[in-house]
Formats: sequence, structure tokens, C-alpha cells
Amino acid sequence: MRYLTGTALQSAQVSIARYCLNLEEQSGAINIAHVVTNINNEHRIVPINYLNLLINDITNAHYYLKNQKTRKMSRAGYWKFKALSPFEAKQQLNGELSVLNA
Repeated sequence: MRYLTGTALQSAQVSIARYCLNLEEQSGAINIAHVVTNINNEHRIVPINYLNLLINDITNAHYYLKNQKTRKMSRAGYWKFKALSPFEAKQQLNGELSVLNA
């Protein structure tokens, strides 16, 4: 069996959290544990001994989405950030911090 890990796993969890958020918006309330348990029973997303961990992750992702304040960001700025090597990013951050400390 193949598993989602890393960014793909996080994306899948956020997708399920969005599904829960949409259900909450339609009904006015949500029992995330119940919804995630039903999804897992139907689709076998995780082994039963990992279900509580999944419920916790989806609950956290739901909270994040529900309380998200930023509604947009610069695509070009984001890709410029992603293009930086970790060393370049650290140098840039150190430069910005030194300006703030001046």
C-alpha cells in the first residue's frame, strides 16, 4: 500500500478540514471526530490505531482554516521566497534583523 507523506499528507489533511468547514457552514455546527471517523470507516484512510491522531490533525487544520486572517499573498513574492536556498534565506533574514536592531 502506498501512503501520502510530507506536503501531500498535509494537503490531504487540509482538504478534509475544508470539507469539515463546509459542512459546518451548511449546518451551523460540526463534530469533527464523528465526520473523520465516518470518512475513515468508509475509505480506510488510516489504520484504526492512527484514527485519533488523524482526528487531532484535522481538528488543528480546521481551526487554522477557520481562523485564517490572510486572504491573499503575492504569487511572485512567494515563488521568489521559494527560490532562495536555506543559506540565502538565512543571510537575508540576518540582514533584515540587523536593520531592525540598528
